Amino acid sequence: MILKIDYARVFKNTGYLMNSFLKISALALTGISALSLNACGPHEPFREQVAARLASPAWMMKRPVESGPFIVTAFERMHERGETANIYIEGAGEADETIIKGALFNPTPRNPVALHLASMDKADNVAYLARPCQYSGLRDPQNECDESYWGDAQFNIETLSAYHGVLDNIKARYGITDFNIIGYNSGATLAALLAGQRKDIKSLRTVAGRFDLTALSGTMDSLKNIPQHHFIGGQDELAPPAELENYLQALGDTPCVDYTLIQEAAHEKGWVNKWPELLKNDIPECYIPPEPEFIPIEKPEPIYVPRMGASTK
Repeated sequence: MILKIDYARVFKNTGYLMNSFLKISALALTGISALSLNACGPHEPFREQVAARLASPAWMMKRPVESGPFIVTAFERMHERGETANIYIEGAGEADETIIKGALFNPTPRNPVALHLASMDKADNVAYLARPCQYSGLRDPQNECDESYWGDAQFNIETLSAYHGVLDNIKARYGITDFNIIGYNSGATLAALLAGQRKDIKSLRTVAGRFDLTALSGTMDSLKNIPQHHFIGGQDELAPPAELENYLQALGDTPCVDYTLIQEAAHEKGWVNKWPELLKNDIPECYIPPEPEFIPIEKPEPIYVPRMGASTK
């Protein structure tokens, strides 16, 4: 008996099976990708891709900077040595929105507004600084980031010292003389702390700033002498105008501060396209008349008059 094989049918069925297998595989991969995009892991790839797509057209190169226990992620464009650099500090990402609710997630922002703003800045020297545990972790691979670094510890001495180290690193690496510092959201508090503690900050700007007055209480006297311009959104529910008013009241009377209300701006929306024009807003000259110099009055030499007495003849 001779067995006849219909090869045409075999090939047809094999092709059908292969096509079905490929379709199932593709669906499986799509599902896996969707799960990875919706995950709340510490290193979601799409968040890093968003940052890269913003930074690349602005010629801002990614650089990890080791300082303190952290690896702080920076995106930089430095062209002129011996000049000023504009430094942008990010907010705390999703933690800024969820910390009030007590549910902290991945601090790496889905929408890095401060990086958006930095990418629109046409200055020769521009750098963006992420917050601890955004885009990178700790220097010791055995330790993991915990929520304290974007919660209670986000303005502590350890974190502040790390950012002082990053700014010192930028100065030494690129020959930068001083900084204009810009803080977004809770990055406004960190920017203000740095401005109040350093001697190389020319100006402070904040966008949709959230101010931790407890953390800032020790630097208010120094901040009175820092030229500042604050931008606040009329539609911002996370950082409403009252947030800035509280800061200004705590700061007290000073000629160094100005602010602009953008009525149509919300917390994340309404800033980026306007930013090149907003940057043209003047920073107050912050002229504080010097205290008059004390000049001691010179006492004249005493004049001795002969004592007139009775004659002794």
